[in-house]
Amino acid sequence: MGQVRTKVIETAIDPEHQKKIEEIEKKKPVAEYAPSEKKKQVHPPKSRGKRYKQLSALVDKTKEYPLEEAIELAQKTANTKFDSSIEAHINLGLSAEKQEHQIRTSVTLPHQVGKKTKMVVFSSKQKEEIKKLGAEIGTETTLKEIEAGKVKFDKIIADSTWMPKLAKVAKVLGPKGMMPNPKSGTVTDDPVSTLKEFSKGKMELKTEKFPVIHLQIGKVSFKPSQLKENYEAVINVIHTARPEGFKKALIKSTYLCTTMGPSIKIQTSSLN
Repeated sequence: MGQVRTKVIETAIDPEHQKKIEEIEKKKPVAEYAPSEKKKQVHPPKSRGKRYKQLSALVDKTKEYPLEEAIELAQKTANTKFDSSIEAHINLGLSAEKQEHQIRTSVTLPHQVGKKTKMVVFSSKQKEEIKKLGAEIGTETTLKEIEAGKVKFDKIIADSTWMPKLAKVAKVLGPKGMMPNPKSGTVTDDPVSTLKEFSKGKMELKTEKFPVIHLQIGKVSFKPSQLKENYEAVINVIHTARPEGFKKALIKSTYLCTTMGPSIKIQTSSLN
């Protein structure tokens, strides 16, 4: 066999031509070669309306108000056309990282807030009494709906026999804060009595991530004495749930605010 001949193809660019290309490249704007950057949108700071500013001017932000005065001021700064809610926001001195510092309990307010709670009860007994009290009976179909993300109620009560089945949908109920729990009183072997308690205004109390507890204590239309009694009931329950061995001040700060109204800081000296 003869030798295989290879042909070398000259691909080099003429030096003069290469120089011209380099000069052209230098004259082009840098923007043509720089990666395009998405312009950051700068949003102007949110401004409050005239009404809110007028109401906020009635509150001294540097002052801690006695409870009775804070309630009076909260009612005064609520001028909505509807019956505004009054909420308590309670900042605790607990550690958000410590599991033993998590508070989860319940409170029955002396004066019902009036919000109707849609409840479902998972129990194999006392079904007729449960229905008479206005609650839905939980079934296997209900579990399938929950698993599919369809949660059509506000609270779940269950007896111990149903808890293994409910554990399968904990990943859906847990993030919503609706998983039945003995500490909150929603796991019980007497569902009828528990249902009656929640129907009378029993509410769950639990710390959020910060940790803070916030809940509605009434309406603007309530008497000041009723709001005071509801607020004090919440504070008493929080103290009852104080983590064992916790020696520091439990309540760091607490505020009242109404729907669309300014917050009012309450004196904490008498609360710890």
